[in-house]
Amino acid sequence: MKTIGILGGMGPEATLEFFKTLLVYDKAERDQDHLHIIIENNPGIPDRTAYILGKGADPLPAMLASAERLRVAGAELVGIPCMTAHYFLPKIRKNSPLRFVSALETMELTLRDTYKEVHTLGILATAGSKAARLYESALPRYTILWPEEEEQKTLVMEAIYGKEGIKAGNRGKIPNLLLRQAAQLLIDRGAQAVVAGCTEVPLALVQRDIDVPLLDPMQMLAAALVREARQG
Repeated sequence: MKTIGILGGMGPEATLEFFKTLLVYDKAERDQDHLHIIIENNPGIPDRTAYILGKGADPLPAMLASAERLRVAGAELVGIPCMTAHYFLPKIRKNSPLRFVSALETMELTLRDTYKEVHTLGILATAGSKAARLYESALPRYTILWPEEEEQKTLVMEAIYGKEGIKAGNRGKIPNLLLRQAAQLLIDRGAQAVVAGCTEVPLALVQRDIDVPLLDPMQMLAAALVREARQG
């Protein structure tokens, strides 16, 4: 078995949920049968969206420092529980000897294997992911739908970054309502599935809130990490 590393802190609650998700997939009868998982939770990593939009510091050096701490601690496989941070993954892979498993690559495989009738995806993600065309680049076979600019700002980004948003510690009525509205707009425009394209989204939006599949890349990433760690 291989040791899993979590390059986290972006944000801390998403990192916590990802650890829980790993445990769900890592079935074991006793403590000693679980995989070894090392968590590097550094909330000081500069905001990924701010950098992509030209408004903040480069998070890559801090992410590489976290990767090195994971390597020294013994991690062999690494997942990043932040979708926007996957923008930096090509450079991280070039500068770290660790094996990083991509949530985007894993999602592409899962879509082909499990959601063969889905061709149009609605994305609920940060403005950074939208500006970087993260999903268009990773999923070229699919039609990608985003909320309109004002909807992205007042619904999705407000649900994630707002004073009553998820990063402020709120998972209840306000972010849920905002994300449900954004998801329904995407469904009305033809989305056959909605992607929880930011790790905070599943903290407030769940499958029962919408009438099409809600795809969580973090679930897919966790399953892939556990599978590969146990095969190793």
